Amino acid sequence: MKNILLAVDGSENSLRAAEKTLSLTKLHSDLKFTVIFVAPTCFDLFPEPGICAWINRNELEKDIQSRAAIVSEKVSEIFKAEGLSPQFILGRGNTAETICKTAEEGNFDMIVIGSRGFGDIKSALLGSVSHKVLHCSHCPVLVVK
Repeated sequence: MKNILLAVDGSENSLRAAEKTLSLTKLHSDLKFTVIFVAPTCFDLFPEPGICAWINRNELEKDIQSRAAIVSEKVSEIFKAEGLSPQFILGRGNTAETICKTAEEGNFDMIVIGSRGFGDIKSALLGSVSHKVLHCSHCPVLVVK
């Protein structure tokens, strides 16, 4: 059985990555997949010393949970038509590092990720997260445009 980690952030490219994952499950009935949404920590958002002390962590947590629920619902809709219900993981920390670490610890055989998401730093051809995942992953990565 092949085990796929689908990384999503709710962007159009990540939803296309979900559609590509669905098409792979149609081709190979033994595929198993898990969806990961990674939320940065306060320190990832504001690395300057002392700023996180001023952040209301409860409000930040509510925002993260709300965003994760919205993304989860969008992705679930894609798979619902085929009668599939994905398992979701809410990761924390640096997005690319968390995706790679989760893939390695979970013995995933492949990562599927959109080429560009909602990241604040964008490179010319690939989004910064997908580019970093390509370099840090221990397994093959399918980048979907």
